[in-house]
Amino acid sequence: MDVGVLLASLLMGTLELSEAGAVSAIYAAAYESWKPYGYALIGVCLVLVPTFTLGKLIALLPINYVLIVGAILLAYFGFKLLRSARRSFKGIKRAHEEREGMGVVLTVAITEALEDVLVILALIPQSYSSALVGTGLAAVLVLGLTGALKSRIARIRLPHLKFFLSSLLFSLASLWALEVLLGVSEVLFLPLLLLFLAVNYLIIKV
Repeated sequence: MDVGVLLASLLMGTLELSEAGAVSAIYAAAYESWKPYGYALIGVCLVLVPTFTLGKLIALLPINYVLIVGAILLAYFGFKLLRSARRSFKGIKRAHEEREGMGVVLTVAITEALEDVLVILALIPQSYSSALVGTGLAAVLVLGLTGALKSRIARIRLPHLKFFLSSLLFSLASLWALEVLLGVSEVLFLPLLLLFLAVNYLIIKV
């Protein structure tokens, strides 16, 4: 067992998956349903299960292709989320709002799991078992934290969450695309997030 790999996968997994847990808790409270937790679990499993099942084979995939496809998908869902946020702030209700919310939870869960996997793929060649155990412990820890803090997390309003998440998805999409095209580092993430927060705010207010 490689302690360093275990700790890295544990900390990274907790950091990334906790956002999926928080989003599912907010939507669960808003819709008074346990469905968001199920969608979050499905989203995480869709990414993590193939990663650990195929193991080192996934590490052979060209990461640039993965990032480009991911960037396109994130931008698409970011647009849908921004449109939904704009409707929410303007008080415009739409049929199938709950189904759209489940899509948001699923997207966030997949996105956060993908962020985690980018690190896991670097750790698997060093110690597969340590990466697996660390990620498993992170998942259990996030479940516990979500359950313990769900009442506080649920106080966050959906329109504000949608606004922030749309900015987050656009930022990640831009960062991943720029990483492939220009080789920029993740240091650019925060400026991109601030930029999209400002742009999305203006769009919502128009």
